[in-house]
Amino acid sequence: MFRLMEVLLHTSEMNRMRAFYERTLGLRYDSAGPQWTSYRTRGALLALRTVDEEESPYAELTLATDDLDEAITMLRERGARGVGAVETHGWGKLVRFMDPEGNALAIARPSRPVAMGDGLHLGSAVIHARDLAGAKAFYHHVLGLKLRVDSPWWVEFEAGDASIALRPRVAAGEHHQGRGLSFGFRMRDLMEWAERARERGLNFSTAPRDEDWGIFADANDPDGNEVRFYEPESEPALEEELAEAFEDDDAPHQAGFRKPVNKASKAASRVALKPEYKSRAKRARRRPSATTQAVASVRGAGPERARLKPKRTADERKAKAKPAIGRLKKAERTVMARKKTAVARASKSKPVKRAAASRARRKTARRGAKR
Repeated sequence: MFRLMEVLLHTSEMNRMRAFYERTLGLRYDSAGPQWTSYRTRGALLALRTVDEEESPYAELTLATDDLDEAITMLRERGARGVGAVETHGWGKLVRFMDPEGNALAIARPSRPVAMGDGLHLGSAVIHARDLAGAKAFYHHVLGLKLRVDSPWWVEFEAGDASIALRPRVAAGEHHQGRGLSFGFRMRDLMEWAERARERGLNFSTAPRDEDWGIFADANDPDGNEVRFYEPESEPALEEELAEAFEDDDAPHQAGFRKPVNKASKAASRVALKPEYKSRAKRARRRPSATTQAVASVRGAGPERARLKPKRTADERKAKAKPAIGRLKKAERTVMARKKTAVARASKSKPVKRAAASRARRKTARRGAKR
């Protein structure tokens, strides 16, 4: 719904600020005057506005919307602080309010499209929050900005061609000395640009350095506003992403091996999955149960001056008694013998068996008679 349209710097040192942004940074102005100066930046506009000498300099973010009335109703319903009256200007309308950190914000409805220049790319506005959770809730739930990055030290929202980010005041154990709001220019070949900017007299508060997410450097303008210059890490090409899988130094998941060649056998190589060797954990020694009871015993009363009885009923050093399986086996043999006898008797009672037995007896009797 909202997009970052402008970073407005209210200053009482217009000449010094113009010298910094025009001569030192090399920005070209779009319109210039004693009360107002705007620059031809991309992403979002950068402008200077004169205030009284008694008033402290500060920065203000202007967000653009297509429906100002709806935006005002939403802000008031969601409890935005200090939503004032609608101001009408030649270029459009706006309403001013404050965020929880006390930073000045404005919602604007331009009467004509805002033209972007061809200068440096103003890519981000950073709010240094004392209460990061409260500021995150405001910009996400009250303004409705979509989260792009959410981490304990950096929260970034989508806001059109530029982004709005939150950063804790205490970062990496050091108190942030800058103002509550800063902004950054996104560029290519930051190292080369920094060398040319040094020749123009730019003094960096932090020299250009390479971090995990890119290269960045910081500077301060005459009013003390922190200005960041950063070069994001370029996205890898498709060929590089595909090649990353082959550049791993770890052992491959698949490994080739060759079995020992025996005589009179054909050699053959195989490719198999690399096994994961897991040694079996040693079995823990069994402990006595909790119901173990102590047994009264006199030391030295047993054989060879040993105890007569074990110290405990579940003593681990006590010889374990084997189960009495002798009687069980004897009973099994008796049952099997009786079963065989019963089967034999039942078999003899059959007619065929009886006839065969009768013939056998008669044959045996005849043999005895002949003798």
